[in-house]
Amino acid sequence: MVPKFCRLAWRVNDMENFTSQMGELVGAKFFTPGFIAELYPDADFKVMFGEHGIEPIQPGAEGLAFGEDSGSLIEIAIDVANAEDVRAKLEGAGYQPTAISYLPVPAVNEYLFGSDFHGVPFLACTEGVNEEQIRSERPFDFLADAAPPKVACVTLVVKDADALAADLKSFHGMDFMESDPAGFARRALIGPHRVKLIEGPSALLDGVEGPLVSADIILSDVEAARARFEAAGYGVKHIRPLASGGNAYYFGPTVQGFPVTLYPTSADAEILGLEVKPS
Repeated sequence: MVPKFCRLAWRVNDMENFTSQMGELVGAKFFTPGFIAELYPDADFKVMFGEHGIEPIQPGAEGLAFGEDSGSLIEIAIDVANAEDVRAKLEGAGYQPTAISYLPVPAVNEYLFGSDFHGVPFLACTEGVNEEQIRSERPFDFLADAAPPKVACVTLVVKDADALAADLKSFHGMDFMESDPAGFARRALIGPHRVKLIEGPSALLDGVEGPLVSADIILSDVEAARARFEAAGYGVKHIRPLASGGNAYYFGPTVQGFPVTLYPTSADAEILGLEVKPS
């Protein structure tokens, strides 16, 4: 199904520390794809991937060849039916890609548009091409098919959710509906693509760099993960009781500023704004 969220890239200052801590806290496993060195043979930045949808990027001494106009959030990648069509529409509206990444195995490009697009760096990639590239080296599932833990939704704070939703519909084909803001802000929009847009203000948003408020991570044992985060010094900032049972826990910035919400697999439909029956 497209369009859909497929990964997010986050700027880190210590790759080993970030991947080690995220491994300990949520069980996320990371690897470095071989094609990174093929595409950027002289670069000293580091990139790691995982089936969980988290892509940490550590800039080198000369910074990055992409994503320099953004803050910690480098990209929200969206699988679309045809990235070339999305690029053409965005360029027709006056936007230009800030980076073009070539994937040698499927022999296609993916396109990053910078934060001048409503303050959020979105990357358009044709569905399946990243998986095809990485599967040339190792097994790799679509995010939708991967087992938890994984990022099951991203929550973004924007100035005008309606305006961004309208453009994401026009350019990427993404549909949105009103959703429970869950205490984060005054309103929220969400869709089956697993991107949630919220508008402030809210005390929970104080000190959040934005636009990424939270990588909403789905797990089978949320309470155990919550205890690990708390033991590591990351306190829960907000608890959302779930009609489907249990709680979702918002921690805000955690490892190297990476903002996290944890929620149980049983609550996936509820988090996406679908009707659920109380347990």
